[in-house]
Amino acid sequence: MFKSLYSGVSGLGANLTNLDVIGNNIANSNTVGFKSGRVTFNEMLTQTMKSASRPVSGGLGGTNPQQIGLGTKVGSIDTNFNQGNFQTTGKKTDLAIQGPGFFVLSDGTSRVYTRAGVFGLDSENQMVNPTTGLRVQGLMADATGNIIAGPLDDIFIDPALVVPAQPSTNVRLMGNLDSASDAQGTVQRSTSFLAAAAGADLLTTLSRANGTGMGLSVGKEVVVSGLTGGAPIAAAAVTVTAGMTYQDLVTALNAALAADGQQLTLAIGADGSLSAANAGATDAEGLAINIGTGGSLFAFAGTIAGGASGTSDRALSYADETDLLVDLYGADGSTLNLNVSGGPVDLVVGGSVGGDTAAGRTVPVDGTTTLADLMQEIQYGLGVTSTPVELDAQGRIVVRGEVGTANAIGDISISQSGALNGDLEGAFDFTPTQEAKDQKTFSMSTTVYDSLGGEHTVSFTFEKVPGLNEWIWSANMEGGEDILGGDSGRARFSESGAISSFTFDDGSSGLSFQPQATGQEGASNVTLAINYGDIGALNGLTQFEGTGTLKSVADGYGTGTLVDFNIDQSGLITGVFSNDTSQAIAQIALATFSNADGLTREANNTYRRSGNSGEAIEIFAGGGNGVSLVTGALETSNVDLAREFTNLVVAQRAFQANSRVVTTADQVMQELVNLVR
Repeated sequence: MFKSLYSGVSGLGANLTNLDVIGNNIANSNTVGFKSGRVTFNEMLTQTMKSASRPVSGGLGGTNPQQIGLGTKVGSIDTNFNQGNFQTTGKKTDLAIQGPGFFVLSDGTSRVYTRAGVFGLDSENQMVNPTTGLRVQGLMADATGNIIAGPLDDIFIDPALVVPAQPSTNVRLMGNLDSASDAQGTVQRSTSFLAAAAGADLLTTLSRANGTGMGLSVGKEVVVSGLTGGAPIAAAAVTVTAGMTYQDLVTALNAALAADGQQLTLAIGADGSLSAANAGATDAEGLAINIGTGGSLFAFAGTIAGGASGTSDRALSYADETDLLVDLYGADGSTLNLNVSGGPVDLVVGGSVGGDTAAGRTVPVDGTTTLADLMQEIQYGLGVTSTPVELDAQGRIVVRGEVGTANAIGDISISQSGALNGDLEGAFDFTPTQEAKDQKTFSMSTTVYDSLGGEHTVSFTFEKVPGLNEWIWSANMEGGEDILGGDSGRARFSESGAISSFTFDDGSSGLSFQPQATGQEGASNVTLAINYGDIGALNGLTQFEGTGTLKSVADGYGTGTLVDFNIDQSGLITGVFSNDTSQAIAQIALATFSNADGLTREANNTYRRSGNSGEAIEIFAGGGNGVSLVTGALETSNVDLAREFTNLVVAQRAFQANSRVVTTADQVMQELVNLVR
């Protein structure tokens, strides 16, 4: 009976410990990085009342031992290091560990370990746990941003950290240079001028008297219609062929008429009309020359009696430079109304050059003045020296001005001095077909740095060589720095728009300049390699028609001071500097143990190494070890409240049951005492 009393007491003590652990778990359900504990029980020593016996051969069988347990005791209190959930905070110094491992903290003499990544900076810019002041351990970087291997040390974010200047060594040129960047002059074109058709004129150039084209294209058929002696003319049709002239047509029609037995003969008159001589004895009525069954080309008025001749309307063709002005017709077939029978008349060539009115040039015209004479005077009057005024295949005067907007030609006019001649002025109606423009210049600029971090602006200018896929480039320093070489050259492009060569006029391999005035101490000279893209490729400078964005980008940077820092998933602390560069400052270390369950718990969510935990193994997150850091987040407690409440009920019932054992044993003892009464 005394054994049951002591067993109940041991059960009370063991389950009370279990309640303590459960209560601690529940109390820390919101503690950052907390790992829950659990209690395991072991049976205490047992008292053997009777030992076991083995079977006797041929006799009795074996018997089991008779033993009474002496209660229970706490076997172990274990820590559950399962991963907790993450809670985002947005604070960049809050860190959570994904995977095994602990942050390493130091008080200056010893180290402790924690899963709670609640960190910040103290007044001395040391990274610490702001609750305990324990300092976060890791490795610091050198002045160039390389992590220095060695013993772990306090992490220090130096606000006075400076990144030294990096001088520029390369500048990259990118963008499109407009292939249509040549300077150009004004092109103005008049309406067509016509003259009396001659036998050598092509059929395709012939017009009727009103200036409309006859439409004698290749393949059209031309026939003669009308009556002779009251019978229809049945001459064969003549087909227009390539290169057929007016005279060729007349010859072919005469042959067709002769083959039909007609005594009509066609001939070209001086004014471009056709004459029809009737050598027969009968009259020719309604004589006409048409395209196929319709579309009259030439019509002869009235009846052509035998032995007589008739004349058709005139035919016109595009004028040439040798035609006399007095014989010309406008595009509508009207004359220029130049009456020189009483002597020469004066024509005035007018217009503007570069927006300024040109001085009027007077041209005397008589019966010998040709269209070429007038065209030459137009050229002189408008100040054109490089390109003569021309007449195109459609009889139009083409004026090409000098290049550049300063030579832009406008308002070309031909008028008759002292008289209002609307026919003349209407015929010389010029229309611009190309506007004057200046040579386009393209430029780009960028900032480069010297060895002391000084900023310098270099500009590149490109100007196209007229008529070639070649550009002249030059470089200049906007601050007036002394350029030592490589400041000009030529860039050439293939027909596909890709760059084919990039050369320096002085044979240099790059642009060199002296950052400060001669004789003054300062930064060393700067030499820039110019990266224009790969030859034959479109990854740098290109030349296509159309504008594009041009830009140049140089490497290097000036001196920068620390303005901020970030922490990545490997624990690398990277500084952000005022010169838009970044550089490693430190890396946060982690520790793992061969037996993390053997760590000794201490206050403030920390653990300390014990004899059964093994030595701390220093690692860094990342690198394929399955450990990473989550920035701006904290690991929450891994306490499962539902499980803990269930365990709490179980422990409570076990405690109650053991108390009943003690009570029952007490009652039995009381009954035993009462036996002596």
